[in-house]
Amino acid sequence: MKDLLLLRASGAALAVAVALVAPPVLAQAADTPEANAPGEIIVTATKRSESLQSVPISVSAIGGDDLSKSRTTSVDDLTSKVANLQMTGIVGDNTPIFSLRGVSMSDYSLNQSSPVATYYDEVYKGNFAFLGVAMYDLERVEVLRGPQGTLYGKNTTGGAVNIISRDAALGETGGYINAGYGNYNRVDVNGAINLALGDKAALRVAGTYSHADGGSGTSCPACPISPKRASSPSAPRCTGSRPTG
Repeated sequence: MKDLLLLRASGAALAVAVALVAPPVLAQAADTPEANAPGEIIVTATKRSESLQSVPISVSAIGGDDLSKSRTTSVDDLTSKVANLQMTGIVGDNTPIFSLRGVSMSDYSLNQSSPVATYYDEVYKGNFAFLGVAMYDLERVEVLRGPQGTLYGKNTTGGAVNIISRDAALGETGGYINAGYGNYNRVDVNGAINLALGDKAALRVAGTYSHADGGSGTSCPACPISPKRASSPSAPRCTGSRPTG
């Protein structure tokens, strides 16, 4: 049986994603376009808001709506969405070692840092084991091809991956919920709610839940008899503690 419940918040493992938004200061307002064209993606790859078409570096960006429609739920799935982004994994799912422009690492120790840096809401994930996060309620994902040492410092020889969650929106109240059901009684639910707290503040809460039964099992753990053998008339009978007969 597998259960996963995640609510987002800064600096916590089991988190509640609470984003308090204050009015932008004048210095920030100058960097943000007043109106975006339909379908235009605004990125912050160079530490300021710019249109993806105007950024003077090699960057790929995927909007949150596209990620949701393509059912991108883990960082492993990004390799099929971004050209030249590859990965290897030695620990398990959702713990990738990224490779960009052929730059990666062959030392798989958990105390090593990948040359392709990963950031979640501008928080540096120095160890690939920290990337086991569910991707839900995202604004966008940016992939910068390296080297990017000028903007991001060390460990960006290959590039950088920015995962950016959706901010609370001022003056808006609403939300959404997505639910799915699959094999082995798998249930997936994710959603978010945005609350306007007056004219100058807003609150956003987002979360995801996943549950699935195991792919194999037995109704009597004390009696490990295969189904084929159990159907035989001469098969031993289970009493709940050990096979007899």
